[in-house]
Amino acid sequence: MTQAYRLEAVQLQGVGVFDNTLIRFKPIASAEQDEKLAEIHLFTGPNGCGKSTLLYALAEIFEEPHFSDGLIQHRWRNSESRVDFSFDSKAGGYGISRTDYNTQFGSLSWCHEMDDKITGRVFAHGYFIPTMSVLLTYKLVAYKFPSNNPHSQTKFSFAAFAYSGQRTLRNEPLTGIQEITNSPFENALSFDNTARPNVLLQWIAINRTNSALANFDKDLKAAVGYDLALARITDLIRDVCDMEVEFRLERSPLAVTVRVNGDSIQFDGLPDGLKSIISWVADLSLRLEAIPWEVEQDIFSQPIILFLDEVDIHLHPKWQRRILPAIQKLLPNAQIFVSTHSPFVVGSVENAWVYRLPEPGIKTDGVTEIEGIPSGAGKSYRLILNEIFDIDKEFDVETEAFFDEFYQARAVFLKTPNNADEVVKIAGLLAARGEEAAVIVTRELRQMSRVTGVEVSLA
Repeated sequence: MTQAYRLEAVQLQGVGVFDNTLIRFKPIASAEQDEKLAEIHLFTGPNGCGKSTLLYALAEIFEEPHFSDGLIQHRWRNSESRVDFSFDSKAGGYGISRTDYNTQFGSLSWCHEMDDKITGRVFAHGYFIPTMSVLLTYKLVAYKFPSNNPHSQTKFSFAAFAYSGQRTLRNEPLTGIQEITNSPFENALSFDNTARPNVLLQWIAINRTNSALANFDKDLKAAVGYDLALARITDLIRDVCDMEVEFRLERSPLAVTVRVNGDSIQFDGLPDGLKSIISWVADLSLRLEAIPWEVEQDIFSQPIILFLDEVDIHLHPKWQRRILPAIQKLLPNAQIFVSTHSPFVVGSVENAWVYRLPEPGIKTDGVTEIEGIPSGAGKSYRLILNEIFDIDKEFDVETEAFFDEFYQARAVFLKTPNNADEVVKIAGLLAARGEEAAVIVTRELRQMSRVTGVEVSLA
């Protein structure tokens, strides 16, 4: 089943390292599955290949309709720089200058320019609107949304958010318990500043207070409702980190704390990986809870577009293998775009697409289309390293250098098998580096003995 409200394609021209690059985002590979899972697209490649630039360009599609602080603004290369895209089966685009043009995805329904000098109908900070799309409606309404107005009639059919792997969670003084007036769309696509520690702690305090009051009134259904989002977060942490986590509101002094495997820990003292997960997952939860949705359902099942920039950066490999499968189940109606350097992340997800961005500096004529390849679930990490990351080595750099010397010495010996001292010496150095290396060189020495008839072995 195809996700609702999805990005279908993007084309970057003169943006960062991209000369003219096109990517089409196909739906998940398998439409037959027992449970609904988020649609995931993974961007990999060497440093400087444009992974973050690509995420910034995609996130800007949903950003507030001005470019004063846009992350992608700093990636424009010239006056012709632009981004074209297809979202919800409609073409769109933005860039430094506006002209009437067609894209790979059809005629533009709207676009934007930096200096706001547009011929045609002008509306909302320089947007040209021949037709009002669901995306443009979202952009115009989300960033003026009054979260503290109970009489607002605004409803949302989807939303977009962007996070980095930064561990922003920290202790904040809690001087009282008060309603949150921050908009759920505040800095929602800023990546590094999306997670808001002070708002998060206040949200936990409010939910814990309301749950306690509901229990006091014997309204168990309401109490479960207040605890639901936090319970889903703790379930995810248990699945990813093998840790039992409980968020608590302490009375004296008033403070929000976290209990990990029975021990009370201040947020500043949490492991970096756990702090990173809580920072963005909890912030996303409180935003989803604060949005008035068109369809009333589980907040984690609402249609969202999520951008995650190196979200695995502070995670142990064991956690890297688990984070995306857990998120894929938590957010079944999400379309998620992730940048990563981790083979454990790539190898963890089924029904996802991987896009290998090329080395920076490679010039091509015309449009370069990057095809998605199936994700690595069910593949060995050796295959993933070779297929996705172009790493065909199996050992550390120094050990590989020893192997190069060994095979050179072996080639010399096979030509003139009169002195095995050099090859045996290097084989001994390799065998001392580890059991696996020892098995390989021992096998090679036996083969050399059979071929030459000269006994070659480690002492």
